[in-house]
Formats: sequence, structure tokens, C-alpha cells
Amino acid sequence: MGEITLNLNILFFEALIYASLATKNLLSQYFDISGFSSTEIGILMAVLPVVSLVSSPLWFKISSRLGQNRIYYIVSLSSAVCIWPIFTAGDFLTSLLFMILFSLFFSGVVPLGDSIIMTILKNTGGRFDRVRLFGTIGFAVTSLLLSSLVGISFFWLFAATSVVLAFSPIFLKKKSGESRRSAPENSAGAGSLLQFSVMTIGMFFGITLNSFHNSFIAVFTRQNGMDSSVVGVVFAITALSEIPFLLVADRIIEKIGSMKILLFGMAVIGVRMILVSFATNVYALYLVESLHGLTYILMYYALFHFIHYGLSGRRLIFAQSVFWIVRSGLTFIVGSIGGGIIIDAFSVFFAFRLFGFIGLLSAIIMTIVYFAFRRSRLNSR
Repeated sequence: MGEITLNLNILFFEALIYASLATKNLLSQYFDISGFSSTEIGILMAVLPVVSLVSSPLWFKISSRLGQNRIYYIVSLSSAVCIWPIFTAGDFLTSLLFMILFSLFFSGVVPLGDSIIMTILKNTGGRFDRVRLFGTIGFAVTSLLLSSLVGISFFWLFAATSVVLAFSPIFLKKKSGESRRSAPENSAGAGSLLQFSVMTIGMFFGITLNSFHNSFIAVFTRQNGMDSSVVGVVFAITALSEIPFLLVADRIIEKIGSMKILLFGMAVIGVRMILVSFATNVYALYLVESLHGLTYILMYYALFHFIHYGLSGRRLIFAQSVFWIVRSGLTFIVGSIGGGIIIDAFSVFFAFRLFGFIGLLSAIIMTIVYFAFRRSRLNSR
């Protein structure tokens, strides 16, 4: 009975973590409706990743000494409070200041949350793909509900953010993540830092496109004359499209390999960005956005799986920090700020196509490099 309760706690905890991520993504629509330019929106959405470059490693370091659960309480409850000043801000500079304050704490929510869950699963022998599935469901349900509520008032966006962040710690049990760990050993860790480096570069290119998309899909839909509810529906569709992969993620990676999965995701997201730029009606956009299930989740999960099951000891800690710096930091900085500048200089349609072509080209180049390197290693044996 205790094990069942623990499993349910993990599932609800993951769902609320990613529900908060859904509300964060919708901040771009709030900033767009508030009248900020694309460059200003890009800067505001880049605050979180910029802050996370420093704060994410810091939170991990503090949690290794004081306990992950205790630090998660601090970042989640502080984020629940610090989101509200953004709602009251009336100009760009004030919004920027309050985004920095919010980001200082929120940047630790998802990394620490997933780390706590992985610690539990390694101790209990659970499967992360099934747990991550509930994160996707939490993201999708939140996006769908808010797609209607933001049409009434954006107050509900901030209320939802505060509620999910405040309630998520309730599902943490003291025994589940309170371990003060230094360098956890993983006997199965046979991966190399070289492969990790190559995969991280690939993830950077691929998830930069996803970061750009999430920051400016609200601008794209508004300029196409679409209803404000479309943005929330888009995020719900993208989340739900991840479910088929997550049902069999571990088995697919074991059969095909993390690197090939990541390269495939890179190629598809390039194609998706290009197709989005031509989707000038709602139904075409929804159809194209369903390709998301073959993009972000493949790249994220392939590298996340490799780190936690292919590396061990201090390599694991190092790789985990780098992963979150790149995934939540560098990709959003380039995608948000770079995307905003390009949109203001040219157009949102041009920006989607440009990012798509760059992503597709990087996928082709990395695929060629990967197979050339693999062939040379086989010939040298």
C-alpha cells in the first residue's frame, strides 16, 4: 500500500511540475497582448534561461548539502509568490525586474523536480518514461484549460501558476528525495563524455528551435488573425503528441540508440518550423503542431536517458548540470532573443522559416558527422 501511495505521489508531483512549465510558456502571450515588441518579448522570455545559467548549478549545489526536498520547497513556494508582481507591472523595465526575481527561484523547479524523481526511481526500479508521461498530461491539461480562461482574463494564468507551484511540494515525502548526495554511483554507466558532448550540441540546435517556437507562437497566431485561445490549444496538442513516444520510450532507445533518436528529432523539428510558417489557418496549424511528438521529447528524453543510465559518479553530476544549462538556458537565450530581433527586422513568417532551415541543415551535418565517426571507429577495430 505504501508503494502505491509513493507511486501516485510521484505521478501527481510530475504532473504539477510540468503544469507550471505550461503556465510559464503562456507568459509570452501575456507579454504580446500587453503590447511589447517581439524584441522585448524575446528579452523577457530569455530572462529565465539567462538566470538559470547561474541559478540551476547553484540550486543543485545547495541541494547536495541541504537536501533536494528542502530546496524544492524553497524554489516552488517562492516562485508561487514571485509570479504576481509580473502581473502588476505596467512597463518593460518593471516587467524585466520582476521576471529576474521570479526566474531566480523558478529556474530550480523542473531540474530539481526531475532530479528528485530520478533518485526515487533508481532506488525503486521504476521507469521514467511512464512518470514523464504524467508530466506531459499535466502540461496538456493546463494548457487546454488556460486556452479558454486567458480569453476572459490573464489573471487566471497567474493564479494557475501560483496554485500548481504551491501544491506540488505536498506530494513530496521526506524519505523520497531527502538524500544528501555527492557523487551517486551508477554501475551501468558505460557512456563517454565525448558522446555526451556531441548529443548536447545536437540538443542545443534542436531545442533552440523549440524555444523560439514557444516564445513566438503567440505573435504568429495574432498576426494571422487567430483567436487568443489558439495558443493554449497549440501547447495542449504539442504535449498530447508526446504520449505515444513516452509509452515506449525506454524500449525504443534500447533498440535504436539515444544518438539516432536525437538526430531524428532534430530533423523533424526543422521541417516542423518550416511548415508552421505556411500554416495560415487554425486547422493547418493544429495538424503541423502534432509533429511535435517527434521532435522535442525525442531530443530531451534521449539525452536525459543517456545521462542517467549511461554515465556515473561525477560524470553524472557534471552532465546533469550541463544538460539543464543548455536545455533551459542557452537554447532559450538564442531562440528568444535571436528570434525577437529577426522578427522585428523581417517578419515572424521569415523567422520561422529561417530557424527551420538552420535546424534542418544542422541535423543533416550532425548525421553525416555521426555516421562518418562511427564508420571510422568500426574500421579501426
